[in-house]
Amino acid sequence: MTQRTEGVDEEQTIAGVEERVAARFPEAAPEVIHDEAVVAVGRYADAPVKDFVEIIAERDARSAVEESIGED
Repeated sequence: MTQRTEGVDEEQTIAGVEERVAARFPEAAPEVIHDEAVVAVGRYADAPVKDFVEIIAERDARSAVEESIGED
């Protein structure tokens, strides 16, 4: 099986996830967005195929931030 692991910059991926989640939820605290982005990207750190990590991590972070906003 072919594995694509090159070309993934974790810091850049986290920053991209943060930026898009912050744009969607401007009322969320930046530290919450950052923490959820780090957790979401880290969850897929060992994925054999990295092509969709940013998209999947963004979805996870959005969901977690949305839940945290709803808890307030």
